[in-house]
Amino acid sequence: METTELLGPVARSALVILLVQLALVAVYRLYWSPIAHFPGPKLAALTGGYEFYYNVMQGGRFSFHVRDLHRQYGPIVRISPTELHILDPDFFDVLYARSPNLDKYDYFARRFGHASDTFSTSEHTLHRTRRKALGLMFSAKRIDEFEPTVQEKIQKLCSVVATYADAGSGKVLSLSRAWMALTTDIITEYAFARSYGHLDSPGFQESLHDALMTVDVTGNFALHFPIIFPILERLPVWMVRKFKPVLLPVLGLRHDLAEQVKQIREGTNAAYKDKGHATIFHELLNSNLAAAEKTDARLGDEAQLVIAAGLLTTYWALTVASFYIINDPQIHDTLRRELDEAAAAAGNESHPRHTTDPLLSWHRLQTLPYLSGCVYEAVRLSTGVPGRNPRISPDKDLRYGPWSIPKGTPVSMYGMHVLMDETVFPDPHTFNPNRWIDNPGLERYFVAFGRGSRSCLGINLAQAEIYLALAAVFGRFTFDLHHTDVTDVQTAHTYLLPYPKWASRGVRAKVTHDRAG
Repeated sequence: METTELLGPVARSALVILLVQLALVAVYRLYWSPIAHFPGPKLAALTGGYEFYYNVMQGGRFSFHVRDLHRQYGPIVRISPTELHILDPDFFDVLYARSPNLDKYDYFARRFGHASDTFSTSEHTLHRTRRKALGLMFSAKRIDEFEPTVQEKIQKLCSVVATYADAGSGKVLSLSRAWMALTTDIITEYAFARSYGHLDSPGFQESLHDALMTVDVTGNFALHFPIIFPILERLPVWMVRKFKPVLLPVLGLRHDLAEQVKQIREGTNAAYKDKGHATIFHELLNSNLAAAEKTDARLGDEAQLVIAAGLLTTYWALTVASFYIINDPQIHDTLRRELDEAAAAAGNESHPRHTTDPLLSWHRLQTLPYLSGCVYEAVRLSTGVPGRNPRISPDKDLRYGPWSIPKGTPVSMYGMHVLMDETVFPDPHTFNPNRWIDNPGLERYFVAFGRGSRSCLGINLAQAEIYLALAAVFGRFTFDLHHTDVTDVQTAHTYLLPYPKWASRGVRAKVTHDRAG
């Protein structure tokens, strides 16, 4: 009885203390915080639950809501208790390129657990060290050396696509799945010196995409509950198979990465010697990184990052390009005419329509204005990596117009907002390759690959893949869309990466003509 009587006052006291603490936090965030005077909704200033509602419960819709907030509050808005967001295409370079000593907001860097890859590194000095170790692997020179392998994979894809052109077959090709298979086989060949062989999968059904997408989508939840990924990483395989089987390919990937590291350390992995290039693990193990930076776990984190980035963003840009090129005969015909003229100017018939002839080189294709316009528009409308990546100035205040932003404050911008800004890109939702022709100033706002010291490492490989693949496939094949419309390529959900409506079945088409047939 005495214990029961005692619990009442204790519980009441605990409740009072909790309420007082909550009240003090609320007062601090609304009135005493260094960013309390910045405009924005009071609820966003009070709680991270505001972002949770739009990014988790509404399924990756916060970026669209933030755009609406700017229409109400102006170019700078407080979007959380700690973070400011800026909507100004001219400030993107200032925040991400001209301020080299900014840290990444640790809250965002750990969205996928406590990973030790370059992307998840917050402190700028350590990030620079880790990035340098990978930089040589993704240099333009290395990609030039790898180009024959990219062309080989693309020709293999074309051989499979040609089977869909058989008279009367009526087979429907999932171009989305085809691009997934291509980009997976290219990035695994490049990173591991051996392909995963997804181009050989019937109907291109074998894929890492769905598993990696699940990880990405879970990342928004993990921002608010960071314990989720450490728990998932410790689950036994049988439990994942029962409750979340879509993640099994990621577990298989992690196991494969661990095996490769083990073989390389033991000297039993020599397959790469026949490929003409080392693996990502050789690059890191032979780098000047400290021993603590070369643990098996960190090597695995870095390799998984390379695979995910190399697969998801490039496949999506190719998917977006495919829809718009097929959907508009004028775009398709203009592109094909330019490719034919380039082949003729080369003095031979080295055009993708001939399966036995070499492809035009990546660097030659980059000189073609209309193809380049198609590539830029595809990447712009695919939005690259649309998720915001806040930066923190640890030592001094930042300035934006009349505003002084206190040091230590996370400041972010959505690259997607720049790419879809109608003052920079009139009629921004239209696929218009001509907007890039004779308009070099527009490239300043082409931020799909990021800017500055944290920009996309794989930009050269991604561009090589997109140029070569579009030239080969659309120089040779003609398609009709099958039960596909623009909503299948419009961004409807933004996590770290963009996704269309959940009901989308991707870009599907029938092959109506093969010029090599």
